[in-house]
Amino acid sequence: MTDNATGELAPGADLELLEAGAALSRLFGEDPQFSRAGGGNSSAKTDDVLYIKPSGVSLASMTAAALMPLALAPLLELADGAPGDAPPGSEAVMRTAMAARLRDEGDRRPSVECVFHALIPSRFVIHTHPTLVNSLTCARDGEAVAKDLLGDGALWIPYVDPGLPLAHEIARLRRAHVARTGLAAPDVTLLQNHGLIVAGDDPAAVVDRSYALVDALRPHVEGGRSAANASPSAADPATVDRLVRVLGRRLATGPQPLEVAFDGSADAAWLAGTTDGEALARGGPLTPDQIVYAGSWPLWIEPAVDDEAGLDALVAAAVAAHVATRGERPIIVVVANVGVFAVGGSPRQAETAREIYIDATRVGRGALRLGGVRPLATAERRFIETWEAEAYRRGIEPQPGAEARSSLS
Repeated sequence: MTDNATGELAPGADLELLEAGAALSRLFGEDPQFSRAGGGNSSAKTDDVLYIKPSGVSLASMTAAALMPLALAPLLELADGAPGDAPPGSEAVMRTAMAARLRDEGDRRPSVECVFHALIPSRFVIHTHPTLVNSLTCARDGEAVAKDLLGDGALWIPYVDPGLPLAHEIARLRRAHVARTGLAAPDVTLLQNHGLIVAGDDPAAVVDRSYALVDALRPHVEGGRSAANASPSAADPATVDRLVRVLGRRLATGPQPLEVAFDGSADAAWLAGTTDGEALARGGPLTPDQIVYAGSWPLWIEPAVDDEAGLDALVAAAVAAHVATRGERPIIVVVANVGVFAVGGSPRQAETAREIYIDATRVGRGALRLGGVRPLATAERRFIETWEAEAYRRGIEPQPGAEARSSLS
C-alpha cells in the first residue's frame, strides 16, 4: 500500500504486480483503439487484495501508487448475491467498496465496476471500450456474429445496467459456461453496448488477447457489408465559421458563448450526408460513454439560409424545439451536408464531446456493416442519464487532449 502524502509504496506491497497493472492501464489508456476520454478501468489482485483504478482517473495516467487497494473478501461476498437481488444505482457497491479500502483515500472512490474485477479470478483484469469491438457489441445481431467468429473463445453478456447488476450477470454467465462446457470461463468477455473485458495472469497474454481480438474483427467491421461511403466534408469554411459563432451563442445558457469544435472528417460527412447517417444520428445513443460525454440526442438541422441573421433565427428555433422535446440543450449538432459540431464550456470539453461522438459514429457504421445497429433501449438510456456514479466520474475525470496529457504526466 502507499503513503498518500508521498505517493510511495509502503513495505509489503507487491511492487512488481502493481507496476505491471499500471503499465497495462497506460498501454490501453493511451491507445485510441481501446479508450477515449479516459474510459475503462483496470485492476491487479493478490489472494486477498484487489488493486483497482479509482473512479475519475484516466487509464492513461495510472501509476503503481495510484491503484487503490481494497480487501477482496467483502467484494466477493457482494458478488455472490443473486442477479435479481442487485439493487439499481451504485449505493450498494460504494458502501461495501468504500469500507473495504485499505488506506485513507479521503472521498476518492474505487471504480464502481470493482465487483466484477474481484469475481474474475485472474491477476489482471482490463476493461476498455474499443471502437471495433463495440461495432460488434452494438450490432443488432452481435451475439450471433460473435458466436460465429469467436465460438466459445469469448463470453457474451447481454446489456445490463452497470455496477452490481452487471457483476451479478457476469458471475451467472461464467458459471453457466462452466456448467455447459466443463471448461473455465474464457478470458475475453464482450459486454453488449458497452465494451470489452480481458483477463489473465500474465500481462503479455492480456495484451496479446486484446489486440488479437481487434485484428480478428477488423476485416469484418471495416470491409464487410458496407454502408454508404463518403469523402471528408467539402463545406465552405465561411459557412462553418458562421455556424461556429451561431451555435456558440445559441447553445449557451448565459451571455458567454460556448466553445465549439467542428468535425468534417469522412465519418462526420457520412453521418451528415447520407440517409444511413441520419438514421444513426436520430436513432439514439449506443453506449454509456456516448451519453455521458456527448449527450443522448444530437440536434439535426438543415440550414436553408446563408446569412448569419437568418441562420441565427433558424438555430434558435431548432434549439427551442429540441429542448421542448428532449428536455435539455444538445451537446452535438449535426448540420446536414456540412458535418458535426460539438459544444462545451472549454475547448477541451468540446473536443472530448466531438471525439466521443465521432467514435460512436464509427461504432454505428461498423454495426451497420455487421447487419444493423442496436441502440440502447429507453430504460437503459435513462439509467445512465441519471446515474450518480457517472456524474461523479465525469465531474472529476481529466479529459483527453494536450491539456489533459500534460496534467497527467
